[in-house]
Amino acid sequence: MSFIGTIPEPVRLNPAGKKAFESARSSVSHLRSQTSQKFLRQAKAKIKDTEALDNYEIILAQTGSVCNANWSLFLPFLDAAAAIPAAFSLVPKWAQTSVMLAAYDFDASTAFLTQTHKAVDTFTEKEELILWGRQGLNAFEAAQDKRKIWKAVKAYFMESSEPNCGYPLDRWSFFLEQAIRISKVNVDAAEGFIRHGNRVCILLSEIETVRWIDRGLNGAKSPSEMVNYFNGTSLKSIETSEVLVSGVALKNKQNILSIICEAMLGHPVQIRSNSSLLGSKGFTGAAATDGICIFLPKMSPSFGLYKLMTLHQAMLLRGLPYTGLNGRVLSDPVQIHLDADQRLVSQLPGLASEMDKQLDIQHSEDPAESQNLSGLTGKPWWGDILPELIKETDDTIAQVKEMAFEEYEDIPEELLDILVASLLSAGERKPDKLWQMLGEMLEDIEFASPDAEELQEKVKTYFYKEWDRNISDYKIDWCQVRQRIAKEDPNDFVHKVNERLRGIILLIRKQFMKLKPETFKKYKAQPIGDALDIDALVQALTDMRSGAAMSENVYIRRDKRVRDVSVFFLVDLSASTDEIINGRRVIDIQKESMAIMAEALETLGDPYAIYGFSTEGRFRVDMFKVKDFKDEWDETSQYRLGSLYPNGLTRMGTVVRHATHKLEQVPSVIKLLVILTDGRPYDMEYGNLEYAISDTKKAVQEARSKSIHPFIITSDQKGSDYLQMISPQTECIILPRVEVLPTLLPALYRRLTG
Repeated sequence: MSFIGTIPEPVRLNPAGKKAFESARSSVSHLRSQTSQKFLRQAKAKIKDTEALDNYEIILAQTGSVCNANWSLFLPFLDAAAAIPAAFSLVPKWAQTSVMLAAYDFDASTAFLTQTHKAVDTFTEKEELILWGRQGLNAFEAAQDKRKIWKAVKAYFMESSEPNCGYPLDRWSFFLEQAIRISKVNVDAAEGFIRHGNRVCILLSEIETVRWIDRGLNGAKSPSEMVNYFNGTSLKSIETSEVLVSGVALKNKQNILSIICEAMLGHPVQIRSNSSLLGSKGFTGAAATDGICIFLPKMSPSFGLYKLMTLHQAMLLRGLPYTGLNGRVLSDPVQIHLDADQRLVSQLPGLASEMDKQLDIQHSEDPAESQNLSGLTGKPWWGDILPELIKETDDTIAQVKEMAFEEYEDIPEELLDILVASLLSAGERKPDKLWQMLGEMLEDIEFASPDAEELQEKVKTYFYKEWDRNISDYKIDWCQVRQRIAKEDPNDFVHKVNERLRGIILLIRKQFMKLKPETFKKYKAQPIGDALDIDALVQALTDMRSGAAMSENVYIRRDKRVRDVSVFFLVDLSASTDEIINGRRVIDIQKESMAIMAEALETLGDPYAIYGFSTEGRFRVDMFKVKDFKDEWDETSQYRLGSLYPNGLTRMGTVVRHATHKLEQVPSVIKLLVILTDGRPYDMEYGNLEYAISDTKKAVQEARSKSIHPFIITSDQKGSDYLQMISPQTECIILPRVEVLPTLLPALYRRLTG
């Protein structure tokens, strides 16, 4: 029985709104009463909002065709239409595109509508909005099997509309053509190529991209291997791209070139594209410097050439004004370049072979190309000498700094240099404009440092590979670790543990004291040593006076004995640790164990770190610092331990890799990694049990290869099933009862390191 007729007429709507509401009402006449009433209430409110727009009549006039396509497109359509500026006058064409897409696939049409608000901001030309939708339609029309391309088209609407996309629409048209080819073999691989894999091809030409795709289609041994190849996450896909690429883009090497340059000069230097130098006197399109920044071409035949360009320009920067090794100012450009090369090779002799290699390449190419590359009849990494640009930069900086000091007396000169250099490197060179921009920046700057309490938590991020057993390869930079600081809210957890278990802690301290070596062990009556042994000397003199031979064993030798052990504790904080066993939560038992271990290790003196971990997918692998190796076991660290709480899942392989990375930086001879967990590795998108175990096994093997000794302690009674698969050689223990962990852990540590 239908109750649609009982819904009040939308009397408050204008005629266009009433007509749109009737279209919405008709489109849901076949639905259940509860569903249709909820939809119509939302539709009425949305129509009322639309009536406030300047072009509401044009928008509402399209709702009939939208409802005919699918009633559930009605609300997304009105939401999206509101984002299109009335001046665009594109609503009818845009609406028609959404309807035509719905005829092929509902999900693709929905993605087109929901991403429209981003597309409006992304595409500068209004006609591009229609072209954006048209290209999705073209993909459906070109595909022989429409059912195999819908995922790729949906992904196209999602990715191409992002403001930081970077690809023009014609490039996306090419990508969609290639996705059609891929979809004939594997639908998910086609989607992966549009979502992620195309980024691997960013430096490839269209011909090179086709070759990359051919190798993926022909070389994959399984569907999963193909999906990972076209996702751009397998090592094979990246290596194939690097083999095929005919050049290197500056934007992909900018950071590493900046680091190389900073290492050479001892201070940061901005690396920029030289396209901003167009029009400068003497500029030919080659590498150059304005005295502040280093400007490089957008593309280079190789990274080796980029490196030489950067370091050569760094030498020019260091030599300003251009002065030779003999102290005389140089004016001849060729002599300036030769002098810079001489300085460079004297500092980094290994670059001589790279220079020879680049010269061999230059000689084998067309002379005209060499001329364009170098900007001089010289070496390909030399670039342009632009003395007028450098003088202009110096004059501009001096002028802006003079104005700044007049108005801001307390500004530090170092800060001013950094700000002006930053503005210059962004491309602005007019003093008046620079002064205006600088003034806006200085108005928002407080020169006094904030108090420590005002500083927010700093989250450090790290990316790690992950092992995929299905393709027998690593997924590069697949997981993101977010290293955080555990909450420091005051609590008495550790204090209560110390009070309640005072006797046990004292006993463990005494046991650990036995492990602590003496700083020196004395050996008396030795033939050589650090000091005289008075007792032995008296005895030797007595023997001599009595007629016996005098003994030479009259020294004390001290042998220094050093204990060199570091340990990293990983505490599982997954939601399952909230389970209560015999009246106590697993997480509280683990925290209690850490409190006892910390007290014991403070006595022993072994450096130690404590981190909790929980995960929620590969981009949310959270590591919570309780105490790092250099931190004190003070009130703050104790608050952090007490604040740990259960949450999330267990992506074990990634946290083991991060702990391994941390331990690698510790100079101890013996490095121990202790993992406290209550269950098997598991996380969203972590595959099945075999996948998670194989990745954890690989991470443990990586740790062992770096002389780190992992030890897993689990309270999971089924642990024997998977611990043996992780690594038969890995030392591990399955607790008979989790309650014994606080007293068992110190005993295990003594066994492992004593």
